[in-house]
Amino acid sequence: MQHLVWGKLVLVLVAVVAVLQVVHLILLSRLESRHHSHHHTPTVVRDRVPGQMQANEVETVFGNLVRTLEQSRVLDSSGEYQVVSGIAWAIKQPHPHRIRLVHTTPDISLVTQCSFDHIHHLVSIAQRWQGPISVAVFAEDHQISDALWRVAGLRSCFTNILHNVTFSLVSPLPAKSSPPISIPSARPLAHSCQLAAQLAGQPLTNNYASTRNFPGNLLRNVARRATPSDHVLVLDIDMLPSDNLRQDFYEFASQRGLFRKSEREDKTVFVVPAFELAAEATPPHNKAQLLKAVEAGHARPFYSQLCWKCQVHTDYEAWQKELPSAELAPLFEVLWKDPWEPFYLARNAVPFYDERFKQYGFNRISQVCELHVAGYKFSVLNNAFVIHLGFKTPTSFHVDKELDQERNRILFRQFKMELKSKYPESSRRCY
Repeated sequence: MQHLVWGKLVLVLVAVVAVLQVVHLILLSRLESRHHSHHHTPTVVRDRVPGQMQANEVETVFGNLVRTLEQSRVLDSSGEYQVVSGIAWAIKQPHPHRIRLVHTTPDISLVTQCSFDHIHHLVSIAQRWQGPISVAVFAEDHQISDALWRVAGLRSCFTNILHNVTFSLVSPLPAKSSPPISIPSARPLAHSCQLAAQLAGQPLTNNYASTRNFPGNLLRNVARRATPSDHVLVLDIDMLPSDNLRQDFYEFASQRGLFRKSEREDKTVFVVPAFELAAEATPPHNKAQLLKAVEAGHARPFYSQLCWKCQVHTDYEAWQKELPSAELAPLFEVLWKDPWEPFYLARNAVPFYDERFKQYGFNRISQVCELHVAGYKFSVLNNAFVIHLGFKTPTSFHVDKELDQERNRILFRQFKMELKSKYPESSRRCY
């Protein structure tokens, strides 16, 4: 009898210990989840219908963004800007800080940058890209609160943005007299969602006009570093890729073995012809629709009126004569010539952008110029394209455009001289 009592007591104690262990694991899991939500994403993930959302959820997201800003901001190399890489991570994409630096993920990220008041273009981009997007958002010191509110609103309104878009923040160093960021009172979320949806797809206005020393190349680099994807497509915020470009290039890259380690030294970038679209026209989804839009005068090659020599080497005439095919493939190679500045898909290991270039002029071409000197080849893809929303005209720029361009032209001359020292074995030059 005594043995039976002790036996039952032992079983009870074992059961109690097991229950305590389960409770302990549950509490640890909840604590980790709560910690993760404060630093990266909201804990609740569901389909998001603007009319059903509660404004206090957006406030919660905003508060998390403020805390991440306070804990994670660092100075850029110039000491002029504060940077928060991944102030809000995409919840369904790999976290680059959890991947060893020697590894990347076999995917393609769309990389972009903008001032905070143009962030609504992400709605259209995310619908088209349907995969990882990394955006670096610029806000002046007094605009940070509004910028974070817009990020919180987009993540709360649009499921594909929450799932796929990683946000980083760049801003000038705050003045000592600047007040701390405070969590604002609730705003009508449904209105914010509707406004973002309405603004998406509209031509960008007042670019560069409301900022001082807009650090476009710094933003591009910040956004590139915030994605673990093996390949990237770097676009401006007011440009849309053709439908299924990510999926088509993934299949192409997989068939060509571009994701294999043995191919990482290959120096080929894949040019995506760029067009611009009339403001009232519907963006084409594929090459067949684009060719019809060009024929109707609703679309034309990018910068055809402003700087045709900056794009002419893409050879639009040959590209447009090639009928759409079933698969994405290289159509022809182009030897780089000054001042060609194409948009392209490439490994994220290509040279970064020179962050000394600010405001308008020579920011992208300086990086393309370096690709040429470093020995890269430019291969134009047959079906892919990107479309700029709105025709580029001389009146579509800010009043200080010429001053910006002249200042950066001088810097570009210096940059080209520096490349001779950086690539002493190269016979190529940016002339």
